[in-house]
Amino acid sequence: MRKSFTLVELLITSAIIMIMLGITIAYSQKGEGINKVNRSVERIAFDIRSVANSSMQTKQTSDKKICGWGIFFDESFNDRYIIFSDFCEGTTVQGDRVYSEDEKQEEIKLSNGVLFKEVDISSIVYLPPEPRVEIYDKFGNRVNEGNISVTTDTGSFVKTLTINQAGTISTK
Repeated sequence: MRKSFTLVELLITSAIIMIMLGITIAYSQKGEGINKVNRSVERIAFDIRSVANSSMQTKQTSDKKICGWGIFFDESFNDRYIIFSDFCEGTTVQGDRVYSEDEKQEEIKLSNGVLFKEVDISSIVYLPPEPRVEIYDKFGNRVNEGNISVTTDTGSFVKTLTINQAGTISTK
């Protein structure tokens, strides 16, 4: 008598393999989304530190005098932010600490599939020479700390970056 697999045994084995493959693919896609969110939060933190560094160097990029550097979060875009230089106003040595289109240095777009879930601030501005950090809410009021929440486009994973008045950045 010859030993072989029956059709039922082959179908059951195939079904088990397909289920395991489906679980692996789903887990892989979720992990990819988590990695994208983590990379985006780290990029935002890096850009905040870079802006602080530019402020300490009093880096000039145009013929206008720069009185500070900042990051602006536009409510109308949930996938990008703007790095700007705060130009000095007239003969004063202070800028207005408000982003305007002519001050734009770079626009950073988040990774595909990653969005801002909630940003309770409009801008972070570093003023030389220390640098001193000023955080502004959506209404233009100066606040002690700000939160930036980033999520996948499906909303399955959220990570929040917090910056305080001392310039300390933490994530959770």
